[in-house]
Parts: sequence; C-alpha cells; structure tokens
Amino acid sequence: MNKPDLEAAALVAVDWGTSRLRAMLIGRDGGLLAEADSADGIGPLAGQGHEAAFERLVAAWPAVPALMAGMIGSRQGWREAPYVPVPATADALAAALIGFESLSHRRVSIVPGLVLRSAARDGDVIRGEETQLVGLIEEEPGFSGLVVLPGTHSKWAAVEDGRIVDFQTFMTGEMFELLARKSFLRHSVAEDADDIPGSAHFALAVRRSVQEGLPFLSAIFSVRVRQLLDAVSGDDNLAYLSGLVIGGEIAAARASGLLAEGRPIRIVGARTLGRAYETAFGIAGHAVAVRDGGSLVRTGLVRLARASGLL
Repeated sequence: MNKPDLEAAALVAVDWGTSRLRAMLIGRDGGLLAEADSADGIGPLAGQGHEAAFERLVAAWPAVPALMAGMIGSRQGWREAPYVPVPATADALAAALIGFESLSHRRVSIVPGLVLRSAARDGDVIRGEETQLVGLIEEEPGFSGLVVLPGTHSKWAAVEDGRIVDFQTFMTGEMFELLARKSFLRHSVAEDADDIPGSAHFALAVRRSVQEGLPFLSAIFSVRVRQLLDAVSGDDNLAYLSGLVIGGEIAAARASGLLAEGRPIRIVGARTLGRAYETAFGIAGHAVAVRDGGSLVRTGLVRLARASGLL
C-alpha cells in the first residue's frame, strides 16, 4: 500500500482477538488507508497493557477515535462490553457500544457481543463474529440464510431481513486441536499435512459423518484403528480426523434443524479453513459461497462507526 493520506484519517478500526491485534486506519469515506498488526492478542497480554500495546501499534497514525471488536471486549480485555440479545441489527449493536477516553485522551469504543437465551440448549454467546455478520449484511443486504464462521469455536448464524436472528456454537477447531495434539490420537496423526481438503481421506471422513451417520465418539477412535490395521500414514490420518470433526459439525447442525435443504449458506473465514468447509459442504450436498472474514470485519466496523456517529 502507498504512503497513507494521514489528513484523510477519521477512524482506527480494530479487530482484536485472542492471538492477534489488527488495526486499520480508515478515511472519512470509509476507505482503507493503512493496516498494522501484532502478536499482542488478548491471550499474551493476560489482562494487562492493552492501551500500551495498541498505542505502540498505531504510533505513526493520527489520534483519531478507535472502534474495536473482538475479545478486547471480554472480561480479559480492555473493557468488558455487554451482550445484545438476538434478534439484533447493526443499529442495535451500535447503540450498545461502550465508550471511554484512554489515558492518551483518545476516544475508544468497543463493540458488544451477542447473546441467545435458550432453555432448550442453555443459551449461547458470540464475541467478535457479530462484526463480520454486520459486514456481510451490509455487503449483501438481501441475504437470508446461514452464515458459518469456522474457527476454534465455529459459529453458525441465521440471518433474515438484515437481522441476526439465531446462532449456535460448535467447538470444532478446539476439539480438533485437543484430539490431534493432546489425546492418544496424536501418535496416529502427523503434525501437519499438505492440502487436507483435497485428500480422499478427508472426503471419506466427511461421508462417514454426514452421509453414513457414524457416531462421532466412535468415529474418532477409527483414526487409531486405521493406523494399526491398515498402516494409514499420519498425513492421511490427519486429513481423516479433520474431515471427521468438520463433518461432525455439519451432521450436528443438520440434526438440530439449523441446516435445511435449499437454505443459502455463506462461509466466512480465512482462505484455508474456508476451503476445507466449502469442500465438506459440497460432499454433504450443500452449495456454499465463501467470503473473506478480514474484509467483512472492516465493512462491519465502518457500518457500526457510521451508525454510532464515529464516522
């Protein structure tokens, strides 16, 4: 990117997660002027030094207001932001921003999360992904359907008429990490593998989970059995395990009624993970479109900044 026009700067939009801090300098027209990121996520900071980490990252930028989304609004963040109940709109989220002045006299606002109260499944919460959902609604105002946001804790959200009306969390990424790195299955899988979504073993595992209905807790033991009885390689078994957990997520969503035939689906996330989910959904018989999560965060923050008068 060329040298930014600092005089046009009006907002610092921040996506602050558990492992990374990403800042975007936004112009008065909503355009991106500059970007910066660091490893100062909420996890490494351990509840301390948020302002110092942020100011280090944006030291060369003007002291314009900052709008932040993600885990920075959690109890371990800079300030705890409330949850807004669903159904929720961008305007409802903007109205619930928490604002304060930093020690350096910068105006700071933090986006709230979303909460779902449910006696049937004990409720649910979102923090961070709501901004991507706002971004998708802004870019696709006529969209009604499912938005799947893969990650450590995958979120499935139902969007209707510009509102986020329902959502559910699946601990897919964390389960994969625990099984592959901490459980006894770690002896049967590789540390990493090339092109996991393109593997025939990934496809087989998705079919086992979604089409054949192999129970998840039984299916994961087959990772070990495949190594012992058929000498399946660690690379192939890693792809198989990935297919089992993603396929298990899709099967669970289908069983709950969240995933219905013909319902439009958007996958929002990083390229590699988005491709894995796109492949799995294709095997399961569902057409999807993949959207870049980073781009939608910026769109969502700009939308919320405009709704709240920050931009």
